[in-house]
Order: sequence, then structure tokens, then C-alpha cells
Amino acid sequence: MADQALSSAIAETSTITTTNGHGAERTESVSEQVPELPAYLHAALEQLAPKEGFTEGNFTIEFDFGSSKGDGFVGQMFKATISEGDRREVYLCKIPPLDDARREQFSSMAAFAREVLVYDRFLPTIYEYQRAKGILSRDDGFFHTPRCYHAHCDETVQESVIIMEDLRLREFQLWNKHNIIDYAHGALFMTHLGRLHAISLAMKRDLPERFAPFKLPNPFDPMLKADGPFRNMILSQLQMVIDALREQDTIERAKMEQLKEDVFDELARCGKAELAEPYAVVGHGDCWTNNMMFRYEEGIPKEIVLFDWQVMRYVTPVQDLMYFIFCCTDGEFRRKYYHEMIDIYYASLSTMLTKLQHEASELFPRAVLDEQLLVFGRYGILMGMFLVPMMCTRNDELPDIEALAQKMTETQQLDESFFKTTESNQEAYATRIRSVVQDSIRYGYL
Repeated sequence: MADQALSSAIAETSTITTTNGHGAERTESVSEQVPELPAYLHAALEQLAPKEGFTEGNFTIEFDFGSSKGDGFVGQMFKATISEGDRREVYLCKIPPLDDARREQFSSMAAFAREVLVYDRFLPTIYEYQRAKGILSRDDGFFHTPRCYHAHCDETVQESVIIMEDLRLREFQLWNKHNIIDYAHGALFMTHLGRLHAISLAMKRDLPERFAPFKLPNPFDPMLKADGPFRNMILSQLQMVIDALREQDTIERAKMEQLKEDVFDELARCGKAELAEPYAVVGHGDCWTNNMMFRYEEGIPKEIVLFDWQVMRYVTPVQDLMYFIFCCTDGEFRRKYYHEMIDIYYASLSTMLTKLQHEASELFPRAVLDEQLLVFGRYGILMGMFLVPMMCTRNDELPDIEALAQKMTETQQLDESFFKTTESNQEAYATRIRSVVQDSIRYGYL
């Protein structure tokens, strides 16, 4: 839930133009709702432009924005166009929230530090490792992330910027978060998730010293452990699930009431890498449909790209699996395809390990995956209680995140209405979250 674009309140296009390549003069034409963009964002693009072949002093930079809200909390996205003569190149720029309260309350800088690490060090390292093993093609390995031109974070001065390609220029499309994922998209994701996890398992065996710096915990752990609004929010979300259950759902209600007693311990337990060893992997950490895009051929998804790596962490492989399956599918999908999705994931992981000159039977036997599913499987409901309400709510009914953060700063309380269902989505939410609880019990996770 980490990558919040600008709210729809500023959906109309605005522009800020840098009139030369040195930042000496700027002309701005901006809606009064949009604050001035930080100087460090301009500076990053002015440094990038000559590297991309633009002539210093002769290019201009324009920013457009206007994305929908409800896609996350801790970042804002801008589209930058660098122009010189007839040449125009488009880049996506991701920076921490401009609003001080929002940046502080949602631990934005810790998340940006993690994502910069991913683009600056982790992804280049695993790409190099694959190539050294003879895996050169996107068809054979995991190279499915956006091209990153610049990634920088300075937590001390609270500045960070990540400049990436605009995947839409390569005809990638975002899945509608309000729709249940279908089989083709789910299978494509599971295939590439298996490859990503396999790299961890192989690399920590082959190159343990190079892999060690990426054995990192969830950057949001301190926020969840501290007393304050987020602990209250967790309890509120659990109660919301309980309230959605029907009177006859006695088993489900009892299971959820018990989970409510242990929820903080369970969140901590599911995140302990040592409990998953020696099978822990570097996971994406935020595997829902707003953090992936697809390219199609004749209507069929042929390629996937994963982005928003702000909660990359070293943990059980089950976290990524359960996050995706229980948040992005529904009960009907799981009845048809749950076990097949797990099979696709494991087959892909096994094939990738073979390419990396290892055997799945040694590094991650199928019996171990099944065991870890039972040990960590309730992570699906723990994440579903946060994400399902957002996925069932229309964008125009989501609140102003800056106002929410300001209230949290002033009162140290969380406005629980942000997470409540509305009249328009209450039935859809209740149906979907009940099936998450029921399936968690059915598969032995709750």
C-alpha cells in the first residue's frame, strides 16, 4: 500500500516548466491546489538530462500530474517531460509526500530509503547474478522491473527522488484494482514471483556475502510496534471484519475474535525471517495489482513488470503468495484455482533454480512450502483486512490523505472513517472479506 499518487482533487493537468538546463530560471503555471515542487526534484532532472543526450542550457522540463487517490500512502508521482527541439522524453518521478504531516505519519523516508536500495543495489545485483549463470533473456529470468534512471535518498534532510521509465510508453497497462484478477494474469504473476524467490534461494547459497546486505526486516515494523494510531487502526480493521460476518458464521467469528487477541503477535511472527530459515527470501512485500503492469498481445497478458519496492524485506516466501492470493482474488477464484496458483509458483521456482544450477528438492522442497503455508498462511487475512476495503471503495469516496495525516499529528489518533465501508461498497466488502476468512479456515491457516 505504499505508492500514493496525487489525489484526484488535482486531477486536471498542471505544468511547471524549467526554462533552461541549469535551473537558473523557471516559469510556473500551476493550479493553486498544487504546492511548488521541491528544488531537489528539478536538480535531479537537470542532472539527468545531459546524461540522456540533451544539451545543457537548451532543454526544458515540464511536469504533469493527476493520478487517482487510494493507491497507497507514502509517495507522490509526477510525469516529467524533457524537451529540446523536436525531441521529447517522458520520465516518471517518485518523491516523498510534499505534505510534512503525511510524510512523517506514514514513515515515508524509511520506505524511500528501502526502495532506493532496491533500484540502486538489489536489482542490479540479482540481474548480474543471473547473467553470470547464463540467464540473459527476460523470457528465462527475472528482469521484470521498470528501468530506473536515478535513485537517491537522504533521510537526514528528508529528500528522495526515483526517476523511472513511463511503462505506458511500452504499452503496459495497469489492472483495475476494483476487479478480481483473472487466471491469465494470476498465472503470469505466480510465474515471475517464483523466479524472484528462486534467485534468493540460489544466491544466498552461492554468494552469501553479497546477498547478506539484503536480509532486511520490514521498514514499517517500528511504526506497527509503537503505541499510537496504527495499533488502534489494526484493531479497528479486525473489528470491521468481525462486523461483516453473518450471525450464522459462528466458527468464523470465534476464529477472528481469537485473532484479535493475538494480532500483534501474529503480525510479528509472520515477519520473522528466522522462523522461515533456511528458506527465507527477499520478497517484494506489496504484491497487489496496483504495483504491477501488464503488456498484452491480442488481449492476452504476455509480460509483467513489478514496481513499488518500498517494503521489500527478507521473510518467508509465503508472505508474497498470501498477500496476492487473498487480496487480489475472491472466493470463486480460489475455489477454482488456489492450488493451481501454488503449483504454478512452485514449478516456476523449481525451473529457475535448475537454471541457476541448483535443485529445488534441496533448497526449497515442496513439502517445506506446504509446511510454511500452514505456519504463515494467516498472513492472507492479516493483509486482507487492510487492503480489501480499499479495493472495494470507489476512488471518489476515499478521503484526503493529507487531512488524515494532519489529524493524526494533532491528536495521535487515527480517523477510523478512512477504513470504513460506505453504503455503496458495504455489500461487496462483506462478501469478499467473509470469503477471505472462510478460505483461511478452509486451508488450515486460521
